[in-house]
Amino acid sequence: MRIYFAPCGIALGHAGRCIPIAKKFKASGSAVYFSTYGEAVQFVSKAGFHVGEVPPINVFERSDGTFDFRRTLSIGPKSLLTFSRQIGAELNLIEHFKPDLVISDSRLSTVLAARMRRIIPVLILHQLKIMIPHTRPITKKSRLAVKRHVERLGLEILGGMWNLSKVIIVPDFPPPYTIAKANVVPSYQYIDKLKLVGPIIPKYPKSLPPSDELKRSMGFDDRPLIFAAISGTYAEKKMITDRLVSLFNEFPNKYNIVITRGLSDSAYPPPPVSGKHLKVYNWVDDRYKYLKACDLLVTRGGHNTVGEAIYYKKPMVIIPTIGHSEHQGIAESIAKMNLGKTIQQNELDYPSLYSNINELLTSSYYSRNVQRAAQFAEKYNAVASIYETVCDILNVPFKTF
Repeated sequence: MRIYFAPCGIALGHAGRCIPIAKKFKASGSAVYFSTYGEAVQFVSKAGFHVGEVPPINVFERSDGTFDFRRTLSIGPKSLLTFSRQIGAELNLIEHFKPDLVISDSRLSTVLAARMRRIIPVLILHQLKIMIPHTRPITKKSRLAVKRHVERLGLEILGGMWNLSKVIIVPDFPPPYTIAKANVVPSYQYIDKLKLVGPIIPKYPKSLPPSDELKRSMGFDDRPLIFAAISGTYAEKKMITDRLVSLFNEFPNKYNIVITRGLSDSAYPPPPVSGKHLKVYNWVDDRYKYLKACDLLVTRGGHNTVGEAIYYKKPMVIIPTIGHSEHQGIAESIAKMNLGKTIQQNELDYPSLYSNINELLTSSYYSRNVQRAAQFAEKYNAVASIYETVCDILNVPFKTF
């Protein structure tokens, strides 16, 4: 088989979940090629795959990492031009690689290009419904009604185009443990094509040594280990990690704390730390060791990271970006499932961070909840499901390994 992957290049989450699927196909003897843009190009290349770069779709942010909706909206005509150029680039790359099937992660341009080349497109998408971002609560019923109608209209307009895909794979759990509840709302146009497979994770907990053994091998003692794994765009990551370093410097020595900023660029060295209990890295090569070893995860609320935390039985403190509708929705979802706590970015201070971490680490209630969620998660292996789905579409016997 020849499989063409096209993940969204905004941040690393989409490429990050395509890479383990691509490795599965590569291990089975398939030829694999990627197309993407932005920082995802280097990320995919470092993972050992050939990648073609296409024109980037840009979004704007403020210095605090919040999404600048008005500025992004103001370049609408330019974005349409970039989108058309992206389709052209995809047409050329697809023609060059000649794939049997295209897997697009949240990219409409690739679905359209695949159809134009008469190649079967499969879509990976968890934001079925795009939520309009807002930084302040909407109190007026009329404005809330308009927002909901516009979001529903967008769902159906996009639905007609997503429906061009052969299958729409949703990397999320079915109820009651759906992570992005506000976004996993399908259009009637493609509801029969949906396949919920669970979050895509590259490494499962059972493949790693026990938590205590990992802690010792990594040089940690018996103190609770807090792991802050930060994802998102550069502005999001830099702002929140600088703030977390400042706050964690004040934490008592009864904790071990590790922060990974998610920055692969060595031009931005980590800020200094004052205590031996705190370690800060731009990047860790195997964050799953830290995830298995830790007792609690601090995260922005990215879909992949939250899914991984559920598999690894970790309670979470989520600090969603202001105005980031997906992260805000996921944070609300996790709080309602009692798998973690939410701290809004503008309310993040030492008392809020310390009290929420302390409660999660000492509460048997949260411990039982994360155990039950992990038992539910064990039923799902997204990489295997996607591999088998593609083999079925192409009528190719699949290898189990």
